[in-house]
Amino acid sequence: MMKTQALRMPGERVPAFWKKAFFWIVFSLAAGGLSAWLTRDGLVRFETVRKPPLTPPRIVFPIAWTVLLFMIGLGYAIIRERTAGTAARDTATTVFAVQMVFFFCWMIWFFGLGWYGFAAVWLVGMIISIGVMVNFYRKISPAAAWLQVPYLIWCCFALYLNLGIWVLNK
Repeated sequence: MMKTQALRMPGERVPAFWKKAFFWIVFSLAAGGLSAWLTRDGLVRFETVRKPPLTPPRIVFPIAWTVLLFMIGLGYAIIRERTAGTAARDTATTVFAVQMVFFFCWMIWFFGLGWYGFAAVWLVGMIISIGVMVNFYRKISPAAAWLQVPYLIWCCFALYLNLGIWVLNK
């Protein structure tokens, strides 16, 4: 007897998955876009502060965040697909939402309000939340977990920059 999955046309799930993935990718990019828009005045102030060595040129930041947010959304879409109909879906949603709140608020604290010390502490929490997300994703989809590793590395680098800016501009 043939399994039901064997009766599917090759590639049948791909379009449905990509429609859902598109939503989560756009959602992640929109969160980044909204936080950038809300902090646009702070981005101008950011140009005037003293920065630590290794600070990349300004153009690097929007490119890096766009790529990272794309990967965050894609990783979450993979996890949602793999956890459909399971209790793990709720946990996946929680870990995704928590790190997105950390990301969104960090942009406000750092760029919008210039609270560099508080933003550094907040960023530590964000890094921890990303680590939790990576660990949770790893159990469901190693590929989805690996998609988050550049985000984790970038945020560790952002912590160096954040701390450097805080110290240099006290």
